[in-house]
Amino acid sequence: MNFYLGNQLIAYGALYAGAASVYAYPGTPSSEVLSSFGEFAPNRYVQWAVNEKIALELAAASAISGSYSLCVMKQVGLNVAADPLFSVAYTGVTGALVIVSADDPGPYSSQTEQDSRMYAYSAKIPVLDPSSPQDAFHIMKAAFKISKEFGIPVMVRPVMRVCHSRSTFSLPKLTSEPVTGRFVKDQNRWAATPKFRAALHQKLIKKLETIAENAGQSIKIEKKHNKVIVAAGYPYSVCIDMINKFNIKADIIKIDMPYPISQNLISEIENSYDNIIVLEETFPLLEQAFTNRKKVMGKLDGSVISSGEFTAEACIDALSKFTDVSFQRVKFQTETTVQPPAKPRLCPGCGHRSAFFAIKRAFPTAIFPGDIGCYTLGTNLKAVDTCICMGASVTFAESLKRDNPDQTVIATIGDSTFFHTGIPALLNAKLHDAPITLAILDNSTTAMTGFQPVPHNSGKVSIEKVLEGLGISFIKVIDPYKIKEAVLIVKEAAAFAEKEKMPAVIIFRRECVTEQKRIYNKPPKINKSCTDCGVCYEIFECPSLSTDGTAALVDTNTCNGCLCCIEVCPHKAIQIGEIE
Repeated sequence: MNFYLGNQLIAYGALYAGAASVYAYPGTPSSEVLSSFGEFAPNRYVQWAVNEKIALELAAASAISGSYSLCVMKQVGLNVAADPLFSVAYTGVTGALVIVSADDPGPYSSQTEQDSRMYAYSAKIPVLDPSSPQDAFHIMKAAFKISKEFGIPVMVRPVMRVCHSRSTFSLPKLTSEPVTGRFVKDQNRWAATPKFRAALHQKLIKKLETIAENAGQSIKIEKKHNKVIVAAGYPYSVCIDMINKFNIKADIIKIDMPYPISQNLISEIENSYDNIIVLEETFPLLEQAFTNRKKVMGKLDGSVISSGEFTAEACIDALSKFTDVSFQRVKFQTETTVQPPAKPRLCPGCGHRSAFFAIKRAFPTAIFPGDIGCYTLGTNLKAVDTCICMGASVTFAESLKRDNPDQTVIATIGDSTFFHTGIPALLNAKLHDAPITLAILDNSTTAMTGFQPVPHNSGKVSIEKVLEGLGISFIKVIDPYKIKEAVLIVKEAAAFAEKEKMPAVIIFRRECVTEQKRIYNKPPKINKSCTDCGVCYEIFECPSLSTDGTAALVDTNTCNGCLCCIEVCPHKAIQIGEIE
């Protein structure tokens, strides 16, 4: 028995169920599923796709060929994959297709804390809600079984606490071979026109009704109290702990599949209990299935939090209202031991910091649309003004320039994000003569989500060649450590964009500092010219630089010797060598 991450058990559950392949785009908290899948079974196929839509289409194509396939993403990635999701729900599959969409209540590393289960509800596919890492293993097996039996895509929605918690677990031996198949032509199904789509929709509804009733029959109500807690997903695990801790007098019913839910089961619960509370994250999907609002408490009446993570404290608050008993809130740390949260910052020596500094120095008052990645922290350098979703920096730049023609607009986007959704956005900007500057921050990895590979590292594609293919004529590559030279290139690019009425692109290319293998220079020294102006540690915001109140200081433990601060200092107070 070993200690496993929830994402590892999700991957192993898929393998145990017979998954032959997995397709994904990295995104916290889902990223470790694909890598774990490959580590557990190197002989099965794994692919980091360039975005979630492509990942789902690849997985779906495999599943309609009779294979068992897995598709993994985070909740905002499901937005990108929504188009094929809704369509494949109608066509169904002949093998099995399980979509893991990892949610981030909080949110801790996302733009939203949306509930993926609502996509399942809208697309009309079953969704299962694991409550713990161990539960996730068993849920994955159930998901593949349902998908195969009913020929329907199935969603599994783990939240961050399930994905990134660790539990002891004894992995059963992989005894079965991966399930693969062959494509059989059926135009009325796989290439259905609207007439046939209507018929497929009716079949889908029938599938859901059968799935709901089968699942409802497996839940047996054993009434011991007049009050019942109906819990789905991670809130079930939290609730079990609180029930045991405070000896709460109420029954609890675990719902693994909040959609589709058996209306017979809902009626039985309503008829059996005087008081019901529904616990789930984040939207009241399960709660809305109940019809007797006088008996039911939950998010809709404010008894349960409607946003944020369902913590032990949130559970205690909800159960106190439900039982009319005041329970003491759980305290995990005393206030004296809690450290104030550190401000998120780019790493010491990060090339993105130097790029943002150069952009800001070239055009201090420009408009700076930003994008999704660790480089979103360009906000700290006042060089990111907007951040909406993957690829939106480019489209925002086009429209912002149109509405603000007298201002320079410089967008920033990462290399992985450029391939994800930046290419069609830049194509659109080129087609519509947008005089914008785009800075591609190329650090040769998908850094924020765990250093997954990027397309151009394969040697098969090139950012420059893609740009040429889009008709971009101003393409310049610069090492962001060369700040003075970068400033000049940014000015040149913006002037070209204005004059030629077309996008100009700068590639700031510098490998991610956490992935570099070379030996850095020795840390710089501060000389007596320092006026403690704060440019190096406040404006440039290098984490290895600070102040003692009279002069800047270098933290030699964290400094990697990039020496960019030498160019940044306006007083030439930072230099190489021993300073007396």
